[in-house]
Amino acid sequence: MKRYFTLLMMMVTLCTGTFASASIIALPNDGNLADSVVGDSGWLNEDTFGDALDFVTFEVTTDSLLSVTSSALINLGVSVYQGTLVNDFGIPFSNSGDFTDLFSQLTYIVGNDPFLPSLGGSLTDVSLVAGAYTLAIGGNEGFFDTFTDFTYNLTVALDEVPVPAPSTLLIFVLGLAGIAIRKRA
Repeated sequence: MKRYFTLLMMMVTLCTGTFASASIIALPNDGNLADSVVGDSGWLNEDTFGDALDFVTFEVTTDSLLSVTSSALINLGVSVYQGTLVNDFGIPFSNSGDFTDLFSQLTYIVGNDPFLPSLGGSLTDVSLVAGAYTLAIGGNEGFFDTFTDFTYNLTVALDEVPVPAPSTLLIFVLGLAGIAIRKRA
């Protein structure tokens, strides 16, 4: 049954693909992106038809803290997923849960509160392990303007998580313990 459902979903995806145009964008090396979305509520409504959402893909090479900030004339919703979005053909997107594009599974990590329109646009200190990730970005206003093109600037910062160095006191105590054990032997 699951096989038939997947086949049916793939056929629907291929048939509706000409209507979908959510963008999949690779994050530039400097972490700054300027683009636009059409409509003020694409993220809030989980709308992948038209150009209401942008998906930004990126790689993390070491454990890092992610911070995302945006500026636009509207409030933007932002969600972070582990996995890379491959297909944008009218996928059943979720702004606060796992979803699939029929080729890969994206696991929800964190995002703005989908039940509070007009809030969001930033995330700070999200802990990520090495791997591939996708950001979902779109309007979070709730006024249902579906025709206006809203430009935005997005800044994504990845700061390596520092590896804690052993404290000097711990090294000193271990050294004394080693000397005491050596004297007894």
